[in-house]
Amino acid sequence: MSTGAHQILAGLTDAGITILFTNPGTTEIHFVDALGRLHELQSVLTLTEAVAAGAADGFARITDQPSAILLHLGPGLANATAYLHNAKRAHSPIVVLVGEHSTGIKPLDPPLASDIDALAHTFSKAVFHASFEIAPRHSAAKAGFAALEGTPGPVTLIVPSDLAWSEFDDAQPLSKPIPLEPSIDPAVLAEALTALAAPAGTTVVVGGTLLHDEGAPTLARLLAQSNLTVVTNTFTPRIDRSPATQGLRRLPYLPEMAATVLKDTRKLVVIGGQVPVPFFGYPHLPDRLLPEGCEVIQVTTNPRAALGAARQLIENSDESPSAPIVAPPTQTRDGQLTPAGFAAVMGELLPSEAVVVDESNTLGIGLEEATAYARRHTWLPALSGGAIGHGLPLAIGVALAAPGRKVIALIADGSSLYSHQALWTHAAQNLDILTVVLINRSYAILNFELDRLGSTAATDDARRLLSLAPPPIDHAQIAGGLGVASVQVATLDSLRDALVAALGQQGPRLVAVEFD
Repeated sequence: MSTGAHQILAGLTDAGITILFTNPGTTEIHFVDALGRLHELQSVLTLTEAVAAGAADGFARITDQPSAILLHLGPGLANATAYLHNAKRAHSPIVVLVGEHSTGIKPLDPPLASDIDALAHTFSKAVFHASFEIAPRHSAAKAGFAALEGTPGPVTLIVPSDLAWSEFDDAQPLSKPIPLEPSIDPAVLAEALTALAAPAGTTVVVGGTLLHDEGAPTLARLLAQSNLTVVTNTFTPRIDRSPATQGLRRLPYLPEMAATVLKDTRKLVVIGGQVPVPFFGYPHLPDRLLPEGCEVIQVTTNPRAALGAARQLIENSDESPSAPIVAPPTQTRDGQLTPAGFAAVMGELLPSEAVVVDESNTLGIGLEEATAYARRHTWLPALSGGAIGHGLPLAIGVALAAPGRKVIALIADGSSLYSHQALWTHAAQNLDILTVVLINRSYAILNFELDRLGSTAATDDARRLLSLAPPPIDHAQIAGGLGVASVQVATLDSLRDALVAALGQQGPRLVAVEFD
């Protein structure tokens, strides 16, 4: 005999889940007790539910395996929803355990009662309910299997607290299903082959496993075909960057710039990515990025199927990858801190096999080009779904998934304030994360959007709505208060010195970079 909570956690391990992030409450206290007894499942405390969700996303992006989070009722789930939205867009397999009121008290409408199902359906590919009719261990295992089945993504398992505290006969583990190779429609493959053979006018949007290390040889052959334009979506979840990815570009964020990249596209072939769509509608711009009449051929939008599909498409290609270009390291000099100078420093100093979590936003302009010829590394654009503040939590999961690799989190100051509590977990777990906070003391992207209204100059009152000063926020002091050693810099030379020092040490560090 064992409690339902213990059985559900055991079911997660049956599904291959090894880690659970949590900010629990009273309805989850039996899970807390069970976590203290079940050592096969690592448990990590976060100070907010949003941090737990972001960390689970980071772990899943690096391992391609499901992770889990444990949340407190509907309000706890609501606190996590923004970053679970990002995880959904990143196709990250996550099991979201949500404690529910006991079946006896729920009809009485206690203060924390809410519609958990409605919240969960906004980001979940499936929502399950643990019940007394099915062994809890099997309910949890099925949820874990579902997170990886087909196109990966978050699933939610809602657990009444009386089920968690009740005793059940021990159940045998469910067998893990043999994963099926995602199938591609032969007719769609034939259409894509015709498009790839066209002399001009074909753009290929790539993503998923095609951008991971195992996909590098196939991706290089695709990039070698001079008749094709090959791009990724703006915030593709993960790119393992190496000489094979030289020449690959991300679509720009601004719709005007993205539309320019795509303007000559007559056929769009999607292999593991998504059909490009602007983030927002604008009164002076079309809602579509693709030219009128462009044919869209979706080979697969399943990230797990991308590499297999690409191999089928180019297996007969005669094109051979060209030799990678090795750019000499750029030596930066003392001077004014600019986005270009910052990007050059990062390109010079980026360690081999580092994992970069990128939420640099406006101050990160130029990073992609400056790091294109850097040492082998992995790049994780944080904002797969556009909910800002995701980077600091994402770095937690990355560091736990990839011990021995330096994690570098590049975070805009406005974004960092959404989830600075993540720094406490950086310190509590002694994670090897270097956080670089880029400070311009404003929501600069919104100031840019305000300028693009184009009618009249924005009023001072409008500008104040987007300003993060006064009072100035001391990011180094915030980090220190949460247990992370920090330093603040304001020149290019001092930035370089601070990064060299931080990269030479283990454990969490923060460098606050004050731009003019």
